[in-house]
Amino acid sequence: MSLTTAKRFTIAEYHLLAELGFFEENDRVELIKGEIIQMAAKGTPHSVCETRLER
Repeated sequence: MSLTTAKRFTIAEYHLLAELGFFEENDRVELIKGEIIQMAAKGTPHSVCETRLER
């Protein structure tokens, strides 16, 4: 049995991946505690609230 360890990315590595085109333009990803997490799409309630806050 072998154990594996997940790769933790630094902020610099995350930005480098973006510069190299690793992510698509519309990808919704964030770096959280070294892990690249795909974020859920914004729903209608979120968008409405965001619009009201901006006004």
